Amino acid sequence: MTGFEFNPFDRFNNVMRQAFKSGAFWVACVSLTPVTYGQVQQHELGETPTWEEAQQAFSQLNERHPRSTDFSSFGISDVGRPLNLFTIGPLDAPLKILVNNAIHPGEPCGVNASIEWATSILNSADLPNDVCIGIVPMYNVGGGLRRNCCTRANQNGPAEYGFRGNARNLDLNRDFIKCDSRNALAFNAMFTAFDPDIFVDTHTSNGADYPAEMTLISTQPNKLGGPLGSWLERVLIPELYAEMEQRGPAMVPYVYSLDETPDSGIKDFLETPRYSTGYAALHHSIGFTSEAHMLKPFDVRVAATRRFLETVLQCGIQHTDTLNALRTIQARAYSDAAEQPVMWELDTTAKDSLLFTGFSARHEWSNVSGERRLRYDREVTWTRYIPHLHSYKAQTTVRLPAAFIVPQAWRHVIERLEANGVESTRIPNDTTLVLEVAHIVEHKASPRPYEGHHYRSVTAVERKLEAVQLFAGDLVVSMNQPAARYLLETLSPEGVDSFLAWNFFDSALQQKEHFSSYVFEETAEFLLQGDSALRKALQMTKKRLESDSVEMGGRGQLDFIYQRSKHAEGTSNRYPIFAIPSGQNVPFQ
Repeated sequence: MTGFEFNPFDRFNNVMRQAFKSGAFWVACVSLTPVTYGQVQQHELGETPTWEEAQQAFSQLNERHPRSTDFSSFGISDVGRPLNLFTIGPLDAPLKILVNNAIHPGEPCGVNASIEWATSILNSADLPNDVCIGIVPMYNVGGGLRRNCCTRANQNGPAEYGFRGNARNLDLNRDFIKCDSRNALAFNAMFTAFDPDIFVDTHTSNGADYPAEMTLISTQPNKLGGPLGSWLERVLIPELYAEMEQRGPAMVPYVYSLDETPDSGIKDFLETPRYSTGYAALHHSIGFTSEAHMLKPFDVRVAATRRFLETVLQCGIQHTDTLNALRTIQARAYSDAAEQPVMWELDTTAKDSLLFTGFSARHEWSNVSGERRLRYDREVTWTRYIPHLHSYKAQTTVRLPAAFIVPQAWRHVIERLEANGVESTRIPNDTTLVLEVAHIVEHKASPRPYEGHHYRSVTAVERKLEAVQLFAGDLVVSMNQPAARYLLETLSPEGVDSFLAWNFFDSALQQKEHFSSYVFEETAEFLLQGDSALRKALQMTKKRLESDSVEMGGRGQLDFIYQRSKHAEGTSNRYPIFAIPSGQNVPFQ
């Protein structure tokens, strides 16, 4: 993709345009005198490319290095502009690293750093052998086009940047499972096809103040699990921290404080599948979220982000064979297991310690509110061991079925499965099969919308074998495939980011037929008279509720009888994705 035109109101003069065309512009624009945060002149804050300028920078690299690079669209964003991927090296290389930038366009360190990094690699006499690097210049196109100077109130530059929400005001780093945006659905398909061994999502932090320039969120090793998770924790993560310290200031884990300030201790951030690195884990890919510190000057943040990209590349090259082998073993072991976790919780009993350098913090009276406020003193630092909670344990575990049955009626789910490379076969004729059916016993939706949904938590599920009517064209999805983890965590109703949690199946939870009390009274009386077990069950339920000071009421008693009669439809709260239990033959394969 070439030939982008500059806006007539472009802030750059002709001299700077020539510098931009020579490839030197974005290196120069972040090499400014560091300044402290606060009220400063815009020219002191540094510059970051617009969406058009970022595309043109990579387009020109592609034109100058046609044998080594490619620059093409992998989809259309919600704002109608293309989503582009720049690659260096062959797509079938044994090591593949994917870098995603500006998912939050107000955090553009990675945009500048990736341009510098790619330029440096391509200008080097020794291109990395057997590596494919993919770079998404600016993923949130709609947010990138909404340029402003001020919405990141806690951030030190650059002078202008994009907005966190996309064209639909979605946070794209919460959208990797529900795929409400066109961006996310296209990204799912691109990610699956690219199949990175290592994935990096570049960000700028929020939160506490401290000396470190770069913090890191890694794919949570316990959640990743298996041999790959163990190797990540024992080998790769320590090497990344050691190499970053050799290249410049030390990197620290993402500062997710247990209390108000870091001296209280920190805990690992659990990146569930809604987040980019949590989504990557569903494909047995190791993910990293780089979080350059928001209050450091922009040029410092860009340099720290570039150092991290260089470090990931170096460590990845050293461990290419191991990564390849472990990912293959991990995928096979996952599918062979009897059960797997789909929800995790912090293990508060597994405390470790971390040597950390922080700024002294104190509370003083606010001139605005008249109340106590927090202030960090950058002139006074401390270094000591602080508590570090970085272990998670399974909270909910489910059995792996032999296959899922996905009725064709749920086309939005099928669209997402296909984007993630899920293989399936179609049922050739209408039929009835005895399948495992999940009934949602207890669930609750959030009262306020979150990222376009009322997120639903499921706390009780009952499964039993039932005869289910299926139709020609419904999908049989075997778990014996590379996408097994994606399938289990999205199609199991208990999954923390399952399709059910994101309201894809809300209509299946609703009862469609009802009764009028005055009409059903005689029917209920007749049913009670002829069924002693029903009478006993009703009396026991009434007594249990009375012991809890709950009145069942007349309508409640009628509903109790109705739900146990032939008049009840039997499909409300029945999960509409069915399972073939493990060990059984999968039909229509």
